[in-house]
Amino acid sequence: MHTKKKVVVFLLIINTSCNNIIESNLSHKQTLVNFQKELINKEITGSNEIVIFKDDSLFYRHTENTNNKYDKKINNETIFALWSTSKVVTTIGMFILEEKNLIDFNDPVSKYIPSFSNLNCMNIKKQKNADFEDGDHYCLSSDNVYPCKNQMKIIDLMSHRSGFCTPENFYVDAVKADNLEELMEIISKHPLQYEPGTKYLYGVNQSILGRVIEVVSNMQFGEFLDEYLFTPLDMNSTKFYLTKEDKINFQPLFLNTPSIKGFLQDGITSRGNILTYDQNDKTNLGAEGLLTTTSDFMNFCKMLVNNGVYQGKKIISPESIKTMTRKYSEGYPKEDRSYQNQLGFYMGLSVYVLEDPKIMNQGAPKGIYGWGGLQYTEFWIDPKNSMFVIFMTRSQSYKGILDDLIRTVYKVVN
Repeated sequence: MHTKKKVVVFLLIINTSCNNIIESNLSHKQTLVNFQKELINKEITGSNEIVIFKDDSLFYRHTENTNNKYDKKINNETIFALWSTSKVVTTIGMFILEEKNLIDFNDPVSKYIPSFSNLNCMNIKKQKNADFEDGDHYCLSSDNVYPCKNQMKIIDLMSHRSGFCTPENFYVDAVKADNLEELMEIISKHPLQYEPGTKYLYGVNQSILGRVIEVVSNMQFGEFLDEYLFTPLDMNSTKFYLTKEDKINFQPLFLNTPSIKGFLQDGITSRGNILTYDQNDKTNLGAEGLLTTTSDFMNFCKMLVNNGVYQGKKIISPESIKTMTRKYSEGYPKEDRSYQNQLGFYMGLSVYVLEDPKIMNQGAPKGIYGWGGLQYTEFWIDPKNSMFVIFMTRSQSYKGILDDLIRTVYKVVN
């Protein structure tokens, strides 16, 4: 009789414990749902999606839709503009070539793009940190221009230490150019802000690398990525263009800026969104031009979190990922044109890397790395927790989301 009572009590304890765990998990995940709702309610983003993949399984995936008549509900076929998140994809393309011994990162850029043989540099007076906007990558002006002393290397482009900014008319030039070769002729005429290899400055570097990849592989940049990256990763919807059918699934752009507010069906903004995504366009921009779906980009992140392997296929080596996440530039304020809202991070090759978690106290461990785009696509890899996080939306607003996103995710995960 006593034994039966003990069994009943034990089962009640187990049942209560399980219920508490389930309620706790639901409560934690509701924290993420509330965060997504808040982004919409505060008019920071339109419809948005968060994915957390941990220990080889889906920990969380939720879409929060605005239900605005000018918005579209996010689904598996929804296409997002990656913008600068494209840079990491291009960087992986460079590692694929390097591992095939087809390129050396210490090679001069002029070996592949002859117009880069005679670059000019500006003599810019030292500026105070306050003179720069956060992560400012636009061009300062100077009448003092001279032939650059340093030869630009491939590694300078990969680490954003080439001296290139983002020229004011870059996107107009990109649309007008027939191909990347023609665009490089235009870019090479812009004086560098700094001597190559001397200073961090975020800019058009990965779009230049796209042309390098074309020369080395003897393929159009988009075709190279298709064959060596997107096909092996089952990223069947990732590309530089929109077909007529794709446009139906292209997420409308939500804007909340001083000049424009609301959803723009055509995706054209006052700056930057001049990209046409035309199917016949051969100017594939490796710094900002890619389009993708959430499921596709999950496969890209699965490869990274698994040290370069996807479903048994090696895309790049663990050594390449170590090289990519090594320190090439200090963060702000040591590099005054780096990101003021990412204290404790340093810059790798097209990725930020968390070096000192105590500074921002976001709950994230040392070593997370990732990047984001103009229209608020974000991702990071967390090697310590065997985890990656993806945030998808198509929005530009008055407030960034990365800091709050990291804090919210680790409240739940930790």
